[in-house]
Amino acid sequence: MEEKSPSCPQCSLSLQTCDAILGPVPLLNRGLTDLTESLNKGEAKDLKAVISRFEQAFPSSQLNIVLRDFNIDFNLPTQLFWLFNKSGLSPIDHKGAKNQDFLIGLDPSTGRLALTVGYGLEPFFKTDTIAELLESARPLLEKGKIAVALKQLIGELSQTLPRLAREAQATPN
Repeated sequence: MEEKSPSCPQCSLSLQTCDAILGPVPLLNRGLTDLTESLNKGEAKDLKAVISRFEQAFPSSQLNIVLRDFNIDFNLPTQLFWLFNKSGLSPIDHKGAKNQDFLIGLDPSTGRLALTVGYGLEPFFKTDTIAELLESARPLLEKGKIAVALKQLIGELSQTLPRLAREAQATPN
């Protein structure tokens, strides 16, 4: 999807429609936002350290995680698309192909988990790749190990990025 597209090409939902349906954009912190208070202080601190190490390894990307009670009536990827584009988590200079950021959303009360990638990464992160990444965390989430599941997901993402970069370089234009 192009950054200036009026709506999502997959579901035809526009950001304006999302605003009308989902209400005001919540105030989110860079890195980790736990609006559900599902993580204890130690887990949050550890997770912030993992995010920091990820961003040091991949300096052109920012990684954000939001734990919140997402609207059950709408799919989580749509809500993440809305937050990704409206929350201001990405720096102003991360536009179009320069946006190589990530947003992970988790609703601890329902176990719904989703990942949204910036426009610069969309050509490389196909639906099945994202599904595989999310599935890596599923068993831990089912055991209620939220912080460990998110660390697992970030670890898998850290392994996937170099692989996708190698594949992109090997693909002729």
